[in-house]
Amino acid sequence: MVHTSARGQGAGRALMLALEDKIKQLGRSLVVLDTRKGDAASHLYESIGYRFAGEIPHFALNSAGGFDATVYYYKSI
Repeated sequence: MVHTSARGQGAGRALMLALEDKIKQLGRSLVVLDTRKGDAASHLYESIGYRFAGEIPHFALNSAGGFDATVYYYKSI
């Protein structure tokens, strides 16, 4: 996660690319991740090549105490 005040400065992208480098070093070739539907992270993931895999409705607890959908992404590296 990147603090809201630091978003848009490249920190999330740098973290994701470092994660992918580590995954490659470990000999893995697939990354699967999820985020709450509508979060800013979705745009980041898509911009670095992650593909939408699907969503689960009413899965992620939101700050109002209700539930939002969770969306899944994957990327072969």
